[in-house]
Amino acid sequence: MDHRVCTYYQTIYSNGVYVSPLPLLTLVTHIFLAAFHVNSDRSIHLNDNVPTDPMFTQMWSELGQMQASGVKVLGMLGGAAPGTYSLLGSNFSSYYPPLRDYIAEFHLDGMDLDVEQSTPISVIEQLITQLKSDFGSDFIITLAPVASALTEGGNLSGFDYIQLEAAMGSQIGWYNAQFYSGFGSISPDTGYIRIINFMKIAPSKLVAGVLTSPANGGGYVSTDAVVSSLKMLRAMYPDFGGVNGGDYSWEYFNSLPNASQPWQWAQAMFNAVRGTQLEGANPIPVSPRKSRIYAAAN
Repeated sequence: MDHRVCTYYQTIYSNGVYVSPLPLLTLVTHIFLAAFHVNSDRSIHLNDNVPTDPMFTQMWSELGQMQASGVKVLGMLGGAAPGTYSLLGSNFSSYYPPLRDYIAEFHLDGMDLDVEQSTPISVIEQLITQLKSDFGSDFIITLAPVASALTEGGNLSGFDYIQLEAAMGSQIGWYNAQFYSGFGSISPDTGYIRIINFMKIAPSKLVAGVLTSPANGGGYVSTDAVVSSLKMLRAMYPDFGGVNGGDYSWEYFNSLPNASQPWQWAQAMFNAVRGTQLEGANPIPVSPRKSRIYAAAN
């Protein structure tokens, strides 16, 4: 299989300068656009603004070019800011439709459910079921638990992921497990192996989430050490799930080993999980007319 190379994309402007995702075009398989939030007034925000804000016009256009070339673009819902899942739990029929409408408007390929507040499992099951009903079987649903939650350890979500997998596993694409901030580490790779053995899931359903810079959180592991672990996991598991540039302490814009050229992180990961030696970013221009996201944004 083509192992996944993913990254979270949240910092769209750094010190007022737009951060383009296009250098990742040939290097990643999935981009997680963060973070979508449901608000008490039933509005939806992408970080601090509505997704239709003009500040996002270039971003939507460029994500559309990437989507047209085969990169999947997913939204990330929730994260460290509380509120989204409690609101959905309190009145799903009121708070879900605005989220659904933005997913449809921008033709996102899926949603990543990052539940970092205590949430009844029934809320997550209802959300997954509704998303699949509204957007079809090809719509990708992932979750982003801390790694320890997948072996019944420390858990920020308040529900049992093993129970969720047993009930809804056929509708969940994979888990973006957070191997950092005291909840696990990808180096050595024993934590990843422990989850596979404990959950008894296919390795294709477990993507290793790692920090891309020590500036983004605790438990940073160097790029070289991550690459070493990924190569061992790829050799051990032919259906190894891949790697993700962290989650909510993560992310693309300041990735090492060279923060001024953050795409180099993705290049190193691509080489490690695909067993290739791709030598550089190559943001090939793609006709935006082929992109559903581009059309929605324009």
